[in-house]
Amino acid sequence: MTYERSEYPQWSWSHSRRATFQECPRKYYYQYYGSHNGWEETAPEGAQIAYRLKNLTSLPLEIGAAVHEAASTAIHRARSGASTPTADELYDAARNRLNKAWVESQDRSEWERSPKWRRMFHEFYYDTGIGENKIAESRDILRTCFDNLLVSKSYREAVAAPFVEVKNVEEFATFYIDETPIHAVPDLVYRKGDDSWTVVDWKSGRREEDDREQALVYALYLREMHGVRGPDISVRIERLAHGTAEDYAYTQGDLDDGVDAIRDSIAAMRGYLDDVELNAPVEKAGFPLRSDTSVCKFCSFYAMDREEIAEVQAGPF
Repeated sequence: MTYERSEYPQWSWSHSRRATFQECPRKYYYQYYGSHNGWEETAPEGAQIAYRLKNLTSLPLEIGAAVHEAASTAIHRARSGASTPTADELYDAARNRLNKAWVESQDRSEWERSPKWRRMFHEFYYDTGIGENKIAESRDILRTCFDNLLVSKSYREAVAAPFVEVKNVEEFATFYIDETPIHAVPDLVYRKGDDSWTVVDWKSGRREEDDREQALVYALYLREMHGVRGPDISVRIERLAHGTAEDYAYTQGDLDDGVDAIRDSIAAMRGYLDDVELNAPVEKAGFPLRSDTSVCKFCSFYAMDREEIAEVQAGPF
């Protein structure tokens, strides 16, 4: 596909976009608007910096990506008739991925030239580093995740299922609500012999408050992309670091309510647009900082507003 430049990004909605918007309007601005076209050599400096920062990674993100990659590899190999990878093999591949990111993070100038294709740990960019305790903890998490992956219900069912759809880490599917593209990235979808469907999300971290909301978007994906219209649609979250799974069931009424919630979210986001048709945002100042700025130092875009955040935190005394 030929690249076509656009003054403003394409409009869309996703669960991650909603989560970012709810977390911090300013972060939302940089992620979806301020970094747009920042890959161009002639782009304003602020856009170039925001684009680089948008591509920062972190240790938890890399662990999650390694686990998702391992799950995809293991299922594809098992279903193709090849030997099922062992937990040790998956662990070694994950270690190689993280070590490569570690090495790339040592060369900031190379990363700045190609932030899309090289990796830079947030922990290195902001000079905090990654301590030995975190490294040891990460090894333990990966070991546990891969041991639990290969014995999980979702893995075993997916290997035997008549139909399986496995998503790559950077892949997404799109359906529409009121002409707005809805991006969804379920890790695994399969249909068993009894014609029941399961959507799976692999998790390598802790339980989040919005897990059920995220799972509902996956259920909508199943309804819209595969035409599943049964009385109940189930989404399973496999918490591999803990060896547990949680199933969320949704009626068609639940899904209709979810569509209404997405419409409300779309309306709230569009309230920050100067031109809805162009998806042109209001000025950056119209996207306020989050109320609790004590956690801003952990944000990828902290460097963009460091002085403004310091002024907010200074206080009257």
